[in-house]
Amino acid sequence: MSTETPAAALLDPPSWMPGVLIAPIIGGFSLADFLGLFALLNFILFFVMFEIWLERKVAGHIQLRRGPLHVGPHGALQSPADVLKLLTKEDLMPAIADRRIFRIAPYLVFVPVFLTFLIIPWGGLGPLQNIVLRPFDLALVYLVAIPALQAIGIVMAGWSSGNKYALLGSARFVAQLISYELPMVVSLLGVAVMAESLSLTRVVDVQRETLWFIFLQPIGFVIFFIASMAEMSRTPFDIAIAESEIVGGPFIEYSGMRWGIFFLAEFAAVFLNAALAVALFMGGWQFLPGLDLLPELGVFWFFGKTMTLIVVIQWARFTLPRLRIDQLMDLAWKALLPAGFVNLILSAVYQMYGFLPFAIGLGLTLVGLALLLLAYRNQRRPIPGGIQLVSVARPSAEPAAMG
Repeated sequence: MSTETPAAALLDPPSWMPGVLIAPIIGGFSLADFLGLFALLNFILFFVMFEIWLERKVAGHIQLRRGPLHVGPHGALQSPADVLKLLTKEDLMPAIADRRIFRIAPYLVFVPVFLTFLIIPWGGLGPLQNIVLRPFDLALVYLVAIPALQAIGIVMAGWSSGNKYALLGSARFVAQLISYELPMVVSLLGVAVMAESLSLTRVVDVQRETLWFIFLQPIGFVIFFIASMAEMSRTPFDIAIAESEIVGGPFIEYSGMRWGIFFLAEFAAVFLNAALAVALFMGGWQFLPGLDLLPELGVFWFFGKTMTLIVVIQWARFTLPRLRIDQLMDLAWKALLPAGFVNLILSAVYQMYGFLPFAIGLGLTLVGLALLLLAYRNQRRPIPGGIQLVSVARPSAEPAAMG
């Protein structure tokens, strides 16, 4: 079994921190804890504005059109201008809405995303070996439990609006969340088995000592990445909020900054899930597999890999078509969930019998998946000689009229 540092030791404050900052004030939380939460919240807000600007630029390059250019240098102030616009817009509320629940719902969607940032190991920065706001041994359990609370806020938003389209959108959204939560949990179980720990910090340490899990668990990485995109309701998994499908989902009756909070949670979740994928599968703050280059600058390596995944997520949004509801559910239940159990079995084989049997099993699994994809592709090809629709031009009536 692997040895790991207990969470209590990780929470010990540094010796240079003044006692007034670490003394408990409310509920065991110190002034340093509240300052850390305040700094994290402001960092997320500013990063989301940068992320929105970056997404517009990525869309402009992919779709051969211009992104924001006029507000600020190279359009850099477009996102702050949008925030100012949302802050000054009128906050409307339907007459038949449940006013109290209608107001609370946006915060119940954003707060779970914000709380999940507390367990991310950002890496070293100068004298600090690893920056984690709240490290503890059951981080993977926390990672599954806290984001699931978003479903409550989404149901409350759809139900309290008094709009049947909002209610249908919330039901579809929650069905999507539950469907893709199961494959994600199974992929995290594979990580826990291979790392022999539920601590995110220990998961990163194991990858630094052996090999990144993206190479040992490529199936698990693909499952986690796809499931996280589906839980964010990003294209091609945005059918729950698609205007052409259900008029905008559970947020249709919201306006102003309350509407903005929902999309603040979405863009913050993009950053969160990219950071979690880096910590779980890409070695965290390690520069390259087997190479710890300048670990005191680990935060920058962590952010570099995180930004790469964010651009990939944005790339997918502007290139892939939207899935239908039946395709969405088939992918979760018929593809990702069985593949997740196969990945979990392979992880157990790695722990019990070593690398060689694991490598053989992984190779056979990848070959089997390739054959299944090829068979599915051939099945969907048009049958030669089948029914084809041919447009026939209507005969002109002029010759008959002339005769």
